[in-house]
Amino acid sequence: MRSIALVTLLGLVLAGCQSAPRSAAHPAAPQQIAVLTDQTTIYTCPECLMEYDRAGQCPMCMVDLVQTHVDYICPADDKPVERSGKCPRCAANARVVKTAMAQKTPGAPTGN
Repeated sequence: MRSIALVTLLGLVLAGCQSAPRSAAHPAAPQQIAVLTDQTTIYTCPECLMEYDRAGQCPMCMVDLVQTHVDYICPADDKPVERSGKCPRCAANARVVKTAMAQKTPGAPTGN
């Protein structure tokens, strides 16, 4: 009786380990960026200002995300560095500069 219960429990554990994770339901959905490290392109919600890793719609506001370019600049010499955090040339923390990229509006003149 005890061995049957043990085998049943082991079978349930193994079956649970093989099921797909629930968070993988929408793999193409934008994922929120918690901390900027070395990203050079992010996507920002114009409503709530949350930052995401790819284009799409903000899951909270349901508006299109805006492509944003990110630069990391040393505040001591105003020269670019590769990532956020301490500048490799000095002890200052890099300044994060975000620039929204122009979006194409459907039906807008092309400027020819």
